[in-house]
Amino acid sequence: MPNAESVDDRLLQRTPIRPLVLLAIDDDDVRARFAYELAASGFNVAVSAATTARPSIIVATLSVENRGGGLQADNRTGDPRFRGVPVIAIAPDASHETCDVARLQGCVAVCVTTCSGATLAAGMRAVLDRTR
Repeated sequence: MPNAESVDDRLLQRTPIRPLVLLAIDDDDVRARFAYELAASGFNVAVSAATTARPSIIVATLSVENRGGGLQADNRTGDPRFRGVPVIAIAPDASHETCDVARLQGCVAVCVTTCSGATLAAGMRAVLDRTR
């Protein structure tokens, strides 16, 4: 429709190969929702670090209380598959404290647990575009 607001086409572009996202999310419901929505948005999804493939990006739970989450930055560096893989933290809020903890854990971004899968997918594509 010519009068409709246009969506930024860069956010909707698909790469020729579906990037693999590792979901290291503690909450089963949040993990299942994101797995479904990200698969529909053009990502291959793994929910276990036991996968043999190197993920393109990791989405991990971040808990301010224990200063880490489902897959902490220092745990990633021990496995060569995870070295240099960008991590997006999933947290209940995006407060300054949360963002500081995420930065200390080596995360490149923070997404709240209530965000849509489409929003997370757009953010992940932006992160992947920056790292190429």
